[in-house]
Amino acid sequence: MSPRTAVRPARQRAVVVGAGRAGVAAAEELRVAGFTGEVVVLHDEPTPPYDRPACAKGILGGRQRPADVSLPIAPGVDVDWRLGRRAAYLDPAAKVVTADTGEEIEYDGLVLATGARPVVPAGWPVGQPGFHVLYTVADAWRLRAELRSASVVVVVGAGLTGCEVASVVRSEGRSCVVVDPSDRVMGRQLGSMTAAHVTDELWRQGVDLRLGRRVTAVEPLRRGWLLSLDDGAQVRADVVVATVGERPDTTWLRGVPGLDASDGVLCDERLRVVGAPDVVAAGTVARWPNLQYSAEPVRVGQWITAWEHGRAAARSLLEGDSGTRCVTHVPRFWSAQFGLQIQVCGVVPDDSEVRVTYLRPGRRDVARSGLLVGHYGRTGLEGIVAVNATRAFTSMARGLLATAGPSVPAAQSGHRALRKLAVAG
Repeated sequence: MSPRTAVRPARQRAVVVGAGRAGVAAAEELRVAGFTGEVVVLHDEPTPPYDRPACAKGILGGRQRPADVSLPIAPGVDVDWRLGRRAAYLDPAAKVVTADTGEEIEYDGLVLATGARPVVPAGWPVGQPGFHVLYTVADAWRLRAELRSASVVVVVGAGLTGCEVASVVRSEGRSCVVVDPSDRVMGRQLGSMTAAHVTDELWRQGVDLRLGRRVTAVEPLRRGWLLSLDDGAQVRADVVVATVGERPDTTWLRGVPGLDASDGVLCDERLRVVGAPDVVAAGTVARWPNLQYSAEPVRVGQWITAWEHGRAAARSLLEGDSGTRCVTHVPRFWSAQFGLQIQVCGVVPDDSEVRVTYLRPGRRDVARSGLLVGHYGRTGLEGIVAVNATRAFTSMARGLLATAGPSVPAAQSGHRALRKLAVAG
């Protein structure tokens, strides 16, 4: 699409692309902050906004139905919901978003909150009976239906979602095989030490872990699937669930002049999109310098991050150049699986100093017995991981959150240079 001259609307309009946790939070915050113009939200699914983590946590386990997981909208929030519309093109010069329906929606301010899409190796038969990804509420509902008659379920990927799926499968008495190239489950999310103890607990719970292995081929059987692994082993499955990762949903932004959408959308320290005036980003799609820890732009794909980002991005959009407060954030999430209450606050790099507290020293089932792991770096305590240690975690996390704020003093001037390079490129 060639750029065209924007026709300014008679009434101010803010457009939010994406109706997940970040997008809904942004729309609500625009109203809370006093924005009186139009708020238009594009949502690429036909359903109203819903709580995506509930797909693995509630729907898959049978405790919730799709109607139970709608995101609550703050009362009095006047929003024009455009459901079933996917953003297809952005013209930042004309300030126009074009939807896949052909609609051209002009904006005065824009929030990018498109989240991520699951990654699946080329040629994998996702969508055929018995072969699933788990991302949308529709995905969860279809998978739930097929799990009822499955005897053996293979989960490809031992990250957070993969392990939550495995927990549901085992809780219902079905055999579960988990395949992952890493040597432990959830290593990136929990840090290597905690992940090793959680891995031991999954073995105890009867999960057939094929760690250090990759799937090299997928073949259909008369009923189910046959997966070949890189060690020559073969695994038969009634149901396969691929949870091998996700990528920021930025395909529609490729080729937009001035934008760096190579890994999410590059933003400054206030979540303003570099190279696009009056545009901010929030949630998984935003790559910004979290000055709580570093000036290096990063992405964080967590529910609480999305909620805080949505609110902060809306404020940055309304403040424009007059705002001065950078957006810092302490990542945090939780997961309940295999009888383990897992809680994480902050960052947990493997090169940090680790200090461990065992709640019941000497027990072989370390994760189930309770442990608290502190990760220490340049600025002191930077991350906490707890397993079945809720009270200790809450006390320690409260202190970590109390110290939240920028800790990288020279980052802003350095990032302005990054901004100039991105625009020039």
